[in-house]
Amino acid sequence: MLPSAFEDYLEAILTITGDGKRPVALQEIADALDTERTVVEDTLTSLIEEGYLEQAPGGAVRLTERGFTLASRVARKHRVLQCFLTEMLGVDADRASKEACALEHGISDETIDRLSTYMGGNQPAPGRMGRCRGRDACTLLDCKEGDTVRVAMIRSPRRNRRLLDLGIFPGEVVQIRRKLPNNSVVVRAKGCDIGISPEVAASIIVESCP
Repeated sequence: MLPSAFEDYLEAILTITGDGKRPVALQEIADALDTERTVVEDTLTSLIEEGYLEQAPGGAVRLTERGFTLASRVARKHRVLQCFLTEMLGVDADRASKEACALEHGISDETIDRLSTYMGGNQPAPGRMGRCRGRDACTLLDCKEGDTVRVAMIRSPRRNRRLLDLGIFPGEVVQIRRKLPNNSVVVRAKGCDIGISPEVAASIIVESCP
């Protein structure tokens, strides 16, 4: 496995070119990574020796097939993680991008596949949906009066911005106060009772408090 910094270089080159085919000048890479040209030269030399890059005319470099494959994998991890952080957890886009950079190097391809499938709505994330009791998670709509649960995530938080404004966000503990005849849910959060429609309640994933 390459060091994470080396993977960042390959990902940056793919991002600059779009398809990894054209040669990229050293200064372009240095600007993209906000680092010194001398540091870039040393790292690129190592990547050429490892077979991830090849020298191009004029001192530029180009991704090899091996380098393109790895760069594409890292870039996909970044996209999936950034999407999860912004769309599912409501993290600011700039912060989400930086945190995705930190996470992408240690997460497995299998986990990324499962996360991508989960966000696509094709199937629940393993071990996360099903029962409200024990270690499994469910939606707020599935809970009973008197339950105390922790918000695990909110589907499409941008569409449910009011929840974030009211203090209902991932990590917050809420108590189910009442279930109304129309399936709306009244919860207590931040010392206040808040009424939530069944459509919105179904978008709030919760888990039992330990």
